[in-house]
Amino acid sequence: HAGWGTHNCGHGEDAGVECSDDDAVRLVGSPSPCSGRVEIYHGNEWGTVCDDSWGLEDAEVVCAQIGCGTAKAANQSAAYGQGSGRIWLDDVSCNGTETRLASCGQAETGRAH
Repeated sequence: HAGWGTHNCGHGEDAGVECSDDDAVRLVGSPSPCSGRVEIYHGNEWGTVCDDSWGLEDAEVVCAQIGCGTAKAANQSAAYGQGSGRIWLDDVSCNGTETRLASCGQAETGRAH
């Protein structure tokens, strides 16, 4: 690009995007967009992530995926309230360099203990 603020455009030329929402991640239960209970969209349904084996490397991947910088904490025990519906992931095992939570190792999707 030509540099920040340098352009020959009007807002009638604003760019847009439509992304696949498969395995999208969101944080809920907090007034901040960069903290909250982790939920993942899979099979046309939002569900939660179990905190078994949940650690800072897992949180690092979530923060990066949603554009919230680096992880400061990996909260457990429903710190942002209990979810409802499906628990999509359990025993998540990220190394911290994955680009998506769904790319991390874990127990079988949709089956938790």
